[in-house]
Amino acid sequence: MSKDARLRLKWKVSLLSYLKPFRDLVSKPVYKLVCEVSHGILSSGSLKMSEIARALKEETDLHHTSKRLSRMLVKHKLWTKVEDTVLSRMSEHLNEDMVLAIDPGDLDRRYSASCESIGKVRDGSTGDIISGYPLISIVARDGRRGKTIPLLLRLFSHEENGCNSENNEIISAMSRVRQQVGEHPLWVIDRGGDRSCLWRHWLKHEYQMLVRVTKQRHWLWRNSAIDAQTIAKNLPCKHQCKLRHHGDKRVKFGITTVRLPSHPDTPLTMIVVRHGKKEPMVLVSTRRAYGRRQGMALIHAYMDRWAVEEGFRFSKQGFGLEGVMARKLNAIKNLVSLMLLAWSFLVEHEQTAADLKERGKPDKLRSTTTKSKKKRARKRLGFSFYTILKGWQMLFALAKTAISQWLRKSDKPKYQKQLPIPGLIIPPVWE
Repeated sequence: MSKDARLRLKWKVSLLSYLKPFRDLVSKPVYKLVCEVSHGILSSGSLKMSEIARALKEETDLHHTSKRLSRMLVKHKLWTKVEDTVLSRMSEHLNEDMVLAIDPGDLDRRYSASCESIGKVRDGSTGDIISGYPLISIVARDGRRGKTIPLLLRLFSHEENGCNSENNEIISAMSRVRQQVGEHPLWVIDRGGDRSCLWRHWLKHEYQMLVRVTKQRHWLWRNSAIDAQTIAKNLPCKHQCKLRHHGDKRVKFGITTVRLPSHPDTPLTMIVVRHGKKEPMVLVSTRRAYGRRQGMALIHAYMDRWAVEEGFRFSKQGFGLEGVMARKLNAIKNLVSLMLLAWSFLVEHEQTAADLKERGKPDKLRSTTTKSKKKRARKRLGFSFYTILKGWQMLFALAKTAISQWLRKSDKPKYQKQLPIPGLIIPPVWE
């Protein structure tokens, strides 16, 4: 057996071991579907059904394999079970230094008007209103160690029965994650989360929140109700710190106490950060900060929020999320959840995937010799999932078989030939 064959055998066993909990959650045909689609997504780096079917390398025609997978993805609802499995596995990797970053996203389907329950979303890149589906992503980030852990990626549609609003979907997603990880972590959300209904829910249920606020509301500050930017202009910034954990840029910031007019008895911490732009960055948190160290920790926590944007980019570039061609909403939801399952598998084996990392490195990084070049290469490879995924694809590109042959082994004992009855004379057969 060659070295590549041994590596492929090792990773097939690892993938099946990781997906073993689904044996008790779903039927055997659905378990096979989860294993095949997860392996196909990893091996192809795509959510197109034809690419997934091609990566399975079955003996049947490609059209038949693609049709079978499509039919089963439409028929079964898997995303809730996949969410529960990913949360239970990924919560084991969380620690006290991590923050939970949440952000709404979008799946661009402007050229697929015939998709089921398609609606209007705002394109995060251009700001245009396009046809597509909203997304909600939650990741855990440890900025000191540079570690990113996906917890939830949910797709929904405003045109679907039972969907009320994006605010309710955000609250539902946060409640689901909170049940698994507890009440201690700090939640971080960008300016899109500065909404009155969200603030009411967070304060009522005592969430630990950090929100970048906008100009759309007044805050109670020094016996007057004024907007956040007016407070930022009048607040002296006495403290200094680095903008990021391992960065070089230094910023000035100030700390004060504000209150929401609807909750005048609940003090909140406002941090004004002057970072060289025209308008300062204004953060409001339910955590109390009284000095430089606590304020600096909140600033670093907000900068770690960028991990959720990095997760969106990895979903769209690494797994080809926006290239999905399924038209039924059940199939799209299942593919998005199985893509998250494949990413969580990479997280689970990130520390033991040195062979995949080395195989997936670009040639220009593999050939670096000087000390400065190696340092820059390590910095670029901080988010290592691109390299691991590329190494997986290169390893299984030349494989003759995939995982389907393993899943179709019969569990029944082999048929044994019946022994002849004693005393029975079998007449000869004359030609």
